[in-house]
Amino acid sequence: MGRRDPTKGSKTRFAIVVTAVLVGVLLAAEGLSLNGPISATTQDRRLHLCQAIPRVNRLHVSRSAPGTEFAFTFPAVVTVTPASAARAVARAACALPDAPTGAQACPAEFAVTYQLVFGVRGDKGMSGDAIIMNPTGCQVVSGIGRVREAISSSNFYRVLGSAMGLTNASALTFRGSFRS
Repeated sequence: MGRRDPTKGSKTRFAIVVTAVLVGVLLAAEGLSLNGPISATTQDRRLHLCQAIPRVNRLHVSRSAPGTEFAFTFPAVVTVTPASAARAVARAACALPDAPTGAQACPAEFAVTYQLVFGVRGDKGMSGDAIIMNPTGCQVVSGIGRVREAISSSNFYRVLGSAMGLTNASALTFRGSFRS
């Protein structure tokens, strides 16, 4: 009897896992899942904010940053209550260009993110229309249909900062700075 190669089973399992991951990534890129196409309801939910801008009446901004490595000039949680300011942020987010697909070379990305939750008149409580903004790296904004990029739009940061009561806000404002 020949000896069995002890690494053969692990190589096969590895190949199966890699294949499964690649299939999942390819299906997701095409708007599909293993259970079929992403439903129209799911897609409509993601675009709800851009369709409901006239009814947006408030905005809750919360920052997530690792440990105490970063310093910011404003609080981690800000509520924007002037409806006009919240609508301006929603309009600016929906106007962002789609992020390029495929591999990209981006500046360093840190784990600083913001969740922007919009209140929509007629919906119970905060409507759940949340977008996630990453002001580092490729500066992507997700949660409003296709992933968008803010790296080429200083207007988005200016409008968001103004709504939060910040003056002359830019991507640098939202990135924070390393504590020394």
